[in-house]
Amino acid sequence: MIVISISKRKLKLFAAAVLFVFLVSFGIYQIFGNQDTENYFELVNMLRHRDVAASGEILEETAPASESSDEVQIFDISKGKVTKRMKTTPAMQEQARKIISSITGMYAKVQPFPDKGYIVRIPVNPALKVKNEYINAVIDRIYVIFTEKEPPIVLILDSSEKPFVYNFSWKTDELKKQLDFDFAY
Repeated sequence: MIVISISKRKLKLFAAAVLFVFLVSFGIYQIFGNQDTENYFELVNMLRHRDVAASGEILEETAPASESSDEVQIFDISKGKVTKRMKTTPAMQEQARKIISSITGMYAKVQPFPDKGYIVRIPVNPALKVKNEYINAVIDRIYVIFTEKEPPIVLILDSSEKPFVYNFSWKTDELKKQLDFDFAY
């Protein structure tokens, strides 16, 4: 028979360490547990390797003093390039705010970028601080993704440039009218 002796102090330290690990693990689960991490990593990988991201045109980082920071861009996914540029208007800014405020949840599908469709980059000026159950970020631009078969979705990059794709309920008919662009799929 083997007798193991442990002092009360070591036992308390061990119990405290186990409790600490449990609480940290539980906290991490609470923060990330509701997100589909497999889909998130698939999206990040797609953004890194797809022509849309590699082209550097639509998802490029624009400095605040840059001319394009105030520019709406329409990116044709199948052509891999920006097909229209225009100055943003207060009406378009309002449409962007309405889209942000009507977010209904995370986009659940693995592939948000179809083979055919359009991504509309809209700067948000002044930037919006948004904190709700889906977003906690300062938003200075949004990317609305239009496809032939599904309702539009919105891509938002957080402060560390991590992409998040959301569904929203705002109707985009007025935005399309303001863009004056033929969304031919």
